[in-house]
Amino acid sequence: MPTKEIPEPWFSFLQEIDESLTSEVSFHCFGGFAIAMLYGLPRETSDVDVVAAVLRDSYEGLQTIAGKGSKLHQKYMIYLDLVGTIAVLPDNYDDRLIQVETSTFHSIRLLVMEPHDIILAKLGRDAPKDIQDVMYLAKVAEIDTDVLRSRYRSELYPYVIGPPGRSDQTLDYWIRVIEEVRDRTD
Repeated sequence: MPTKEIPEPWFSFLQEIDESLTSEVSFHCFGGFAIAMLYGLPRETSDVDVVAAVLRDSYEGLQTIAGKGSKLHQKYMIYLDLVGTIAVLPDNYDDRLIQVETSTFHSIRLLVMEPHDIILAKLGRDAPKDIQDVMYLAKVAEIDTDVLRSRYRSELYPYVIGPPGRSDQTLDYWIRVIEEVRDRTD
């Protein structure tokens, strides 16, 4: 369930982006910011991960306004990370997006991936903060490991970059971690 308010400095950062836009833009968010919006992730994140493919017409403008090294990045110490070819996303993630209330914004429509899709989107990178995020989600969200496996096989596996065995092993490890965290909190 999304938090009721977008915390600072993200709210002011997004407000300034919104004020600079002339048409509606949907941000499909995942990563630490999305987890913070859904479940109050306590770790700091310096970016807002947004799926670049949905921003085709706005990509360059948004990169200039709010990307890494932009004036807004310097002002708020956060930036839009317009993620393209690095992340492999579940096929139907956009059917499961959760809208964050943004009635004060005129142009930005803020949507975050649901927790299973966030986990699967992090699978390819498998950085230390990714497993920390998975562990956090295991504590605060209702993660169904059967859903993870099913979506991985049907929506992600055909597009995995690199040796599929690596992603299979990472998912198996993450599922064991989710189950261990769940056992400790029960």
